[in-house]
Amino acid sequence: MQVISLFSGIGGIEIAAKKMGWDNVLSCEINPFGRRVLQHHFPNSYHHDDIKTLNYEILKKSRWNPSADTIVCGGFP
Repeated sequence: MQVISLFSGIGGIEIAAKKMGWDNVLSCEINPFGRRVLQHHFPNSYHHDDIKTLNYEILKKSRWNPSADTIVCGGFP
């Protein structure tokens, strides 16, 4: 199972998913501190900084496999 995370914050959902054996392939977080934490925990993931510019072309640059099972999760303020 692969995970795409939007509004990721410091990665609470992603860390739980990692403990379940799921692979975080992409995160999107605008806050620089949150992105640094995500990069620490998920160095092989693609980290994007603005949901307004996240698109299919960027998804293709990540490790996302469109034919694999994917969960899209999102945080909230």
